[in-house]
Amino acid sequence: MKFMKWKSLAVTCAVCLLPILLGVALWGRLPEVMAVHFNLDNEPDGFASKGFVVFGLPVLMALLQTFCCFVNDWNAYRHGERKKFTRATKWIIPVMAMVLQVATLGYGLGWKLDIRRLVCFLVGAVLVVVGNYLPKFEGAEVKKGAGEQAKKAQRFIGFETVVMGLLFLISILFPPIVSLFCLFLLIPYVVVSILVGAWYVRRDRGGLC
Repeated sequence: MKFMKWKSLAVTCAVCLLPILLGVALWGRLPEVMAVHFNLDNEPDGFASKGFVVFGLPVLMALLQTFCCFVNDWNAYRHGERKKFTRATKWIIPVMAMVLQVATLGYGLGWKLDIRRLVCFLVGAVLVVVGNYLPKFEGAEVKKGAGEQAKKAQRFIGFETVVMGLLFLISILFPPIVSLFCLFLLIPYVVVSILVGAWYVRRDRGGLC
């Protein structure tokens, strides 16, 4: 697969696997059964064995990162390089893997963590970063003159994505029900993004005057 950027794949997957070292170092202090999922009230409602948490979760994140890199590099090969956007998206999973794994291990050690606020912060930060880069997304189809409409669609979806990210960040300051409301808002967000993108593409192709 000549289109794959193996160096970035190796580095980002290594970051996903790095928490294994921390888990091994803390092995003797960790409980045999650990919480891996929490409800909105910060109560654990999903559990897994210590071995799965220490070794399995980082490996799963590394596999997910491999798929992410494959999709990014394949799109770059087919449609043109998008350096800034690709660089940002390729680091989302490794950063989240590090933060969430440390939080999971810390909770197992008895740290008092508000997982709901942590997850909302991560989701909000990711949406703000991605939304900021979307207007700068310059694929080959735009460079070849797909049109001003495509750029307008990117700017709108980028703005919409930043707004969603800010809502998640703001929800940290309020009761859990507000975070749940933001979660449900992701559905109309996706629908509007698809409809707006399709509308602008149709205008680019001369479907609307």
